[in-house]
Amino acid sequence: MLYFFNFYFGAIVGSFIYVCILRLPKGEDIVFKKSYCERCGKEIKWLYNIPLFSFLWLKGKSHCCHEKIKPDYLIVELITGLLFFINFILFNNYHTIIIFDLLYVILLLIIIIDYKNRIIFDVFSYSLIFTGLVVNYFFSSINPFNITILDALITMIISSGLFGLLKFIYKKMKKVDGLGGGDIILIAGLSAWTGFKFFLYLLILSSISGIIYYYLLNKNRDENFEIPFGSSLGLSFIILLYSSILF
Repeated sequence: MLYFFNFYFGAIVGSFIYVCILRLPKGEDIVFKKSYCERCGKEIKWLYNIPLFSFLWLKGKSHCCHEKIKPDYLIVELITGLLFFINFILFNNYHTIIIFDLLYVILLLIIIIDYKNRIIFDVFSYSLIFTGLVVNYFFSSINPFNITILDALITMIISSGLFGLLKFIYKKMKKVDGLGGGDIILIAGLSAWTGFKFFLYLLILSSISGIIYYYLLNKNRDENFEIPFGSSLGLSFIILLYSSILF
């Protein structure tokens, strides 16, 4: 029963995550504004807004205008539910489970918003910096990367400084930004968790996923195509974190 509870609680959180994904880039309220149909704009009644079940019950079509509902809703709910379920299996106390559930909420917001809109909200990256430093200082034993607070601080400075320098050099040479400021803050946030050794692995994985993004999304082979590097970093971090736990 607890396994199902954690999975479905994750699906509920995933529903809220998707609301944030839709509304934050448009500057809309994510707390008080009621859910509305993306197609016709009508308010969605609670009965047709139950995570997972409503989508399946309505057979993927909106009740108000009978237009198809994007499967993104269901996918985000399922992924979040699955991540919460895995965390419940892997970690042996509720404090650790809550911390990593929160971490994955932040990462999913970064991954999907950057993938869809090429935007990284600084508040999410600063949250990673804050939580990473707090965990490594007070609860270092729960960090699967097993690093010290000093390692975290030094890696943050080196990683953000290095990519800040690369951004500066690229702009001087090409007269355009090759890397967003949000990417640099995100790199600092992730390195606050990984430390130097695993940060190098993160760079390798994110570079590979960035290349995959380029060839999958850039069908016209546009040289100026903007790779969602924040999304690549977040996805690579999740893979690296689970790998460090399991292997």
